[in-house]
Amino acid sequence: MNFIESMIFEPKGGMFREFVGLTTHFEPKDVALYRRLLPEQFAMSSQPIVAIFLADYLRVFPFPMTRYQEWSVLLKTEWKGEAGWYSATMPVTSWVPMIGGQYLGFPKFVIEEISLKQNGESCSARAICKGSTQLTLEYHQGLTRPLNSWEKELVENESFFKGNTHQLVPPGRGPRAQKIIIRHVVNPKWSPEAGMIRIESNTSESWKGLIPDISEFPGTYNHFVGGFNLIAEKLN
Repeated sequence: MNFIESMIFEPKGGMFREFVGLTTHFEPKDVALYRRLLPEQFAMSSQPIVAIFLADYLRVFPFPMTRYQEWSVLLKTEWKGEAGWYSATMPVTSWVPMIGGQYLGFPKFVIEEISLKQNGESCSARAICKGSTQLTLEYHQGLTRPLNSWEKELVENESFFKGNTHQLVPPGRGPRAQKIIIRHVVNPKWSPEAGMIRIESNTSESWKGLIPDISEFPGTYNHFVGGFNLIAEKLN
């Protein structure tokens, strides 16, 4: 990054300083659809996994970055043997993070509402685009079934984000491929609470076919305090 880019994307105290969110993971119902949604530049993981997260970024810097919300569908992927996650869609509620995210390769676009509401040991979230509900997540604290080994590994990983992302610039097209790394500049404090998350999505969503018929999966509600930046590195 040049000096101006560093000033924007790498503030000393971190761009992201506090947020709350829900995240869950599951094996895709339709592996062929998973492959179609993944750009040909990226290899499909030997164990395909879909992640969905929804976050409310309570404190972000510098101005004009202000509180905003986003959600995303992520596909586990590989680049020359290195594991990562590819964001297939990433709606947001503000144009400033949309522009910054697209610069890094995230397929961001603005929608009218993304909300996250906690009620005791439960939490509900939804996203609305052009008057229609794109996504709803219903979280209830506590796991209701034994976990597979890969589920256990992800749930017990206290970080909200489970690894680097692999994106194309321009988003979804390329030709440039790059890795987006989370770099903590203030020691992070994660407060994950494991539970079950039920997913519902609009039938028009391109990724709808990835969700298994039993659409409740292990996940976490997480509260982050600290400071981190997103760093882009070109993939060769």
